[in-house]
Amino acid sequence: MEMKEIVSLIRDHLKGRFEFEIYFQRTKKTKIESSSEKLENLSTSEEAGVGIRILKDNRIGFSFTTDLSRETLVKALDSAVQMWELQNPDPAGDFVDELKISRGESVFDQEGVGRSLEDKIDFVISLEKKAKERDGRIRDVRKSSLTERITEVSFFNSRGIEYSFDATHYTAMIAAVAEDGKDSSISYEFRGERKLSSLDTEDIVKDAVFKTTSLLNPKPVKTQVMPVILFRDSSAMILSAFARMFLGDSLIKDKTLLKDKRNEEVASQKLTVIDDGTLPGGFSTYPYDGEGFPSAKTTVIEKGVFKNFLHSLYTARTSGEPPTGNSVRESFKNPPSSGYTNLFIEKGEGSFEDMLYMREKVFVVLEVMGLHTVDPISGEFSLGASGVIYKNGKLVQSVRGVTIAGNIIDLWNKIVEVGSDLRFYGDVGSPSLLVDDITVGGN
Repeated sequence: MEMKEIVSLIRDHLKGRFEFEIYFQRTKKTKIESSSEKLENLSTSEEAGVGIRILKDNRIGFSFTTDLSRETLVKALDSAVQMWELQNPDPAGDFVDELKISRGESVFDQEGVGRSLEDKIDFVISLEKKAKERDGRIRDVRKSSLTERITEVSFFNSRGIEYSFDATHYTAMIAAVAEDGKDSSISYEFRGERKLSSLDTEDIVKDAVFKTTSLLNPKPVKTQVMPVILFRDSSAMILSAFARMFLGDSLIKDKTLLKDKRNEEVASQKLTVIDDGTLPGGFSTYPYDGEGFPSAKTTVIEKGVFKNFLHSLYTARTSGEPPTGNSVRESFKNPPSSGYTNLFIEKGEGSFEDMLYMREKVFVVLEVMGLHTVDPISGEFSLGASGVIYKNGKLVQSVRGVTIAGNIIDLWNKIVEVGSDLRFYGDVGSPSLLVDDITVGGN
């Protein structure tokens, strides 16, 4: 059933009793995996459905269905009505009522979609080959993969708001295994782009090989307080783990330590964090958010000063703040909630190599583990870490199985340099960060 038919059916069935909103999404996913330079797995899937919200008296009901037949859509509507009946009136419950001009543009990679399956398999296998060619210690690639996601979205609400867009997303991953004598190590590298041609295999392989080989033949270290460089992907993963503290939902539920800290210093002046739903080619750049508000660029932290939360329409109305275009939907199966789009730490001027010389001794964190355990309410964290120690810019020792612990606000305040090596890992990006006085827990 086409969108116009769905709108007509819902309008006829509700007979003006409710305002309504329809979010249609169709996603086709292809995943290619290789191992030992051979195709290991090829899978395709496709899913389509609609999420329906109804509104009356500041109460909202929600339902979804993957079956777009007339009979099932009517059942989904009835389910939304039943949910509506269970809700209490909420003054913040509302729909967007004006479609404003957007600066965000979704990317659809027609060229990438049109490339043959054989070309895409060759792309995956080339990751393996390039890793082995780059360093003789790369003896195996546990797995490399490419995932292509093609998405179609259409939105309509009964106030006349209507938009649609098509999107492509490509993600590549490699797990490289290095061996030296009796020791071996494995490391992963992941990148995501909107165009297949934007996936830089050389850069992906370079970082994977650097991390994997650097971690060979580790030695124990004593617990100590020392300068730390969070390598760009480790910094990005930590940012992602704490990103909930920036969300409007966390604000209205009193689950963020940033509540009541607007315009206060929460970090070093070196740190600026931005969420940009209009970023050209961004992994999560679309014209409108999940409710029809234009995608926008929002500064979250500016030179160490906390500036803004990221709001959906509901969290904005609840908190008395303006919407920021940050209403996101995981899929049509979920009602909208606040979330980030393209969240990143603004790059600095110094290179990663420059930062190695800024302290006599520094621990470079190449991997972090246990990110699911961080607490965005208190800011506390204790993470497993592996990396390498440099002295006077020279690698002297690899380290595995240590911990880095503390509070994210303390960590941000101890940033002394932000690198110029900004990379995006899907919808989160960061350069490397030099941080003073971090407790590294060893023996």
